[in-house]
Amino acid sequence: MIKAYILTTLQPGKSDSAVDEMRKIKNVDSISIVAGEYDVILRVQVKSLENLMKLTNKLQMIDGIKRTTTQVIEKEITL
Repeated sequence: MIKAYILTTLQPGKSDSAVDEMRKIKNVDSISIVAGEYDVILRVQVKSLENLMKLTNKLQMIDGIKRTTTQVIEKEITL
């Protein structure tokens, strides 16, 4: 299983509708609204890099998403 964070930048005034569409995407574990360079960070789990690419492409088609950056999780440390 591949886990990743997808950092997104949204267009002003379209954040609510964009987040509503993000919620519909399979394999999205969490959606966090954040302050800073990015607007939303999604945590996703997929079976392959190909599926990650498909999920990212689907996100980029959502009206209101300006840009995405994907960070694949290499190792998670449990506290």
